[in-house]
Amino acid sequence: MNRIEVAHKAMKRIYDQGGAPLDQICELTCLAIDKLAGISTEQYRGISGKDYFVYVLGSFRSRPIRSSLMLSDTTSFRDSWTEFLASIDGQTRSSTMDTVKIDSVLYTAIMGFASCFDIWKPKSRKTPGTHFEVLLGSVLTKFLPDLARSKFIPLPNQDEKLSTDIVFGNERGGIVIPAKITTRERIVQPYAHQRILDSIFPEGRYRSILMCVSETQRDDDETAVNEICVPGTVRLFQTHLSSLSGIYYLDPPARYMQEDVAALVRVGSYGTLLRNDLAGLALFTTLAPLVAPPAP
Repeated sequence: MNRIEVAHKAMKRIYDQGGAPLDQICELTCLAIDKLAGISTEQYRGISGKDYFVYVLGSFRSRPIRSSLMLSDTTSFRDSWTEFLASIDGQTRSSTMDTVKIDSVLYTAIMGFASCFDIWKPKSRKTPGTHFEVLLGSVLTKFLPDLARSKFIPLPNQDEKLSTDIVFGNERGGIVIPAKITTRERIVQPYAHQRILDSIFPEGRYRSILMCVSETQRDDDETAVNEICVPGTVRLFQTHLSSLSGIYYLDPPARYMQEDVAALVRVGSYGTLLRNDLAGLALFTTLAPLVAPPAP
């Protein structure tokens, strides 16, 4: 684990300095895949026909891993990562890669790393979340090359700044990316932040897209995986608190894909977002750089 921790810290330093350490993310994921290759797995049964497995070492178990999304060898991951990066067009803000392949390569990049910490560093609970934020921020930098990446939104006529996970924007507004491996009770945070922005700035100046991995939870007694969802809360918040522009998962919960939720807010996979939906945000017209008038 020492090599993984050292590589993670080096990657985060680059990210904190404004970089997008995409090569480092690839190498770190390969280290994680190799580390996990020698330990046992147990099959878990999911809902809606999904299959999962769990890495097991002694008394330690990883979070549930979606079998169809996890790449199990470094060659497959490295090839898919290279293909994914090559497929990104920053001008159209889209990828030409197959949606399932996008989900698979990004799922492997976060869940391989997180599983290593579940098994060998279970007390380091915040580190997988930090890695997830770096992964998303770095990848989205390729899709949004003309927008500045930050963690704060200055508020006019106030000393305070709104602190968020990731924001891409310029002086005209931006896209706010709350990044949560799972939401649980924290689903209120992106809605509350959007409400603050809506009350301070003109309507539509900032838009929020919630990006998560899954809402899964192990049931070890039955070797099953449950999805912990709050559809009623999402409906209430989306209707009465503020409006998110989308909620995207690498492993979308089946319950959130049903009509009563999907009719109120766009719910989909990362593949759907990065191949189609991101480019379709009307916000990008507003975010076009200000152009100085021609000289007389």
